[in-house]
Amino acid sequence: MFRGREQSRPELGYRLLQRLAEDVQELGFIESNPKQDGRNMIMVLGPHKKKTEAMAEAARRRPPARPAAWTTVASSRRTRS
Repeated sequence: MFRGREQSRPELGYRLLQRLAEDVQELGFIESNPKQDGRNMIMVLGPHKKKTEAMAEAARRRPPARPAAWTTVASSRRTRS
């Protein structure tokens, strides 16, 4: 949404949305290029993958969680003191 003097410089908003599209390029693609509609500039992005595939890939990238035994040992130490 453009406010005040920002309305006279829509190219800055266009460049910002293009940069956003480049940043999320591996996750999705531009379905609709940036368009100005009054005070607003909109752009539609779509995902490359299905939601389930993306979630599985994100889970693989995450570091492994601490084993449950670590949590149990740490909590039992606190209760003994």
